[in-house]
Amino acid sequence: MTDNIAGNAPENEIPEAVIKPRKGISIVWIIPIVAALIGAWVAYKAVSEVGPTIFISFENAEGLVAGKTRIKYKDVEVGLVTAVDLEDDLKHVRVTVQMHKGAKGYLTEKTRFWVVKARISAGTVSGLGTLLGGAYIAIDPVNGGKFVKDYVGLDTVPIVTTDQPGQHFILQAKRRGSLEAGAPIYFRQIKVGEVVSYQLSEDTETVDFKVFINEPHDIKVTENTRFWN
Repeated sequence: MTDNIAGNAPENEIPEAVIKPRKGISIVWIIPIVAALIGAWVAYKAVSEVGPTIFISFENAEGLVAGKTRIKYKDVEVGLVTAVDLEDDLKHVRVTVQMHKGAKGYLTEKTRFWVVKARISAGTVSGLGTLLGGAYIAIDPVNGGKFVKDYVGLDTVPIVTTDQPGQHFILQAKRRGSLEAGAPIYFRQIKVGEVVSYQLSEDTETVDFKVFINEPHDIKVTENTRFWN
């Protein structure tokens, strides 16, 4: 009996499946590809906007917190403290700072840093704004010069910064008297400058006062100008 059962085709007559390659990208891969592109863009943007890393040595870390303490110039944030560690000598702290992009041009050997916090000294009060926002590190940037990444922070707030127009002069006196750093200098009862610092001369015979006279009064200081306390 050679007849096939109805509805059953011979084995050699069964059609074979034809596999055709699918063109284009599967929708399953779209989401991870987009996520990878976004991640790469974010990483590139983060790296391209990062400035140089510098290190500042201070006597202590009072008020400094990694990830929170900012570096500011004229109340504009230009960097962030990323780490606070002890120096090898255990006498100072080493503060690691990540500066913003473009900062390298003014990180020179003459640039200065100091901590701004609430202070009461010599009858004056300063840094009251830090009572709410916390302490921050101020920078006195100096353009032009060799790039430096290691600094020693100032113990006290400088009287004069480099962005103030005027000139420095050295005055010599037999004794210090009542003069302190920050003491005003007057001309016709108008403040025209201030005492920046003082120290004994090399021969210890006099006291050398470093003073700053504001512009335009500085051009009036000549060899015949006299100062007195």
